[in-house]
Amino acid sequence: MNGHLEKKLVASCRNGDRSAYTGLVKAYSGRVFGICLGMLGNSHDAEDVAQQALLKGFTDISQLRHGERFGAWIGRIVKNLCIDFIRRQQFKRNAFVNRAEAGRNSSKEYPELQGALAKLPQDSRLVLMLYYFDGRSTRNIAETFETSEAAVQTRISRARKQLREILDTEGGE
Repeated sequence: MNGHLEKKLVASCRNGDRSAYTGLVKAYSGRVFGICLGMLGNSHDAEDVAQQALLKGFTDISQLRHGERFGAWIGRIVKNLCIDFIRRQQFKRNAFVNRAEAGRNSSKEYPELQGALAKLPQDSRLVLMLYYFDGRSTRNIAETFETSEAAVQTRISRARKQLREILDTEGGE
């Protein structure tokens, strides 16, 4: 979508023209779904989160700064909603596992690793989870976060270093 048309549609939306948002949805819904699918890896969940993102874009369009592009703005909304979704799923999964293990009085297989991962900053933890646990390629992660593969490789390297430092510190205690 060209920048002039995008600005015109955004301005119309801000002035209460609900039909103008349809044009933005048509232009960006594929990209929104693609980001969701790349981050979540499941088309059902991706559809749900994409729909949430587009609805949030509609309800929050007044927060879009005048000089900001709609595509970049809706992209950030999508990423944040996907991260929230992943967190909720991990929390549910961990709660279920913890309840099941408490009932069996068994311990986790790698408690040091799980504890160290939990101490990582969110960005570092997410890139490691996507790369190692979900098996995503650096290219896929780069597309998801709209960055270069080199940037993703750097993030993975830094996250591994942080994880190693946490494990070394805890192991020495």
